[in-house]
Amino acid sequence: MTGPTPLTRAGLRRIRAHDVIVHHTTLAAGSMAIPIPGFDVAAELGIQVRMVKKLCELYGAQFTAGSARKVITGIVGGLSIGSLSTAALRYVSFASYFAGTLPSAGLTAAYTYTIGNQLIERLERYGTIEAPPEEAVGDLPAAPAAP
Repeated sequence: MTGPTPLTRAGLRRIRAHDVIVHHTTLAAGSMAIPIPGFDVAAELGIQVRMVKKLCELYGAQFTAGSARKVITGIVGGLSIGSLSTAALRYVSFASYFAGTLPSAGLTAAYTYTIGNQLIERLERYGTIEAPPEEAVGDLPAAPAAP
């Protein structure tokens, strides 16, 4: 019988990255308790960008203003009508603020967690948060020719 296999450097880094994601996911979900319209979303975006920066530091990837802009654009562009309407419903009345906070926190947590995991995959595969190199895009099947 053999003992457990020792963790590699990559395995330890992945565990640390997962801890960063869980920590920032919790913070982002908690930001939905901020009762001032707009400040909750600003806090959420700030927490998500900070998570991306921490992951870049962990993987030794460059995090520049340009990459931060792309991350923010990706975050804002990824918001669905359903998540925006859930967030907006929180401010309709005093009672709806309390009823809408939990769904908003859940959506924020899910989205932050997904962003983090997607970034880990990209950082491990390409070493950057920028668009993947053309060689990786070439692995996709070719589109059928037009008739």
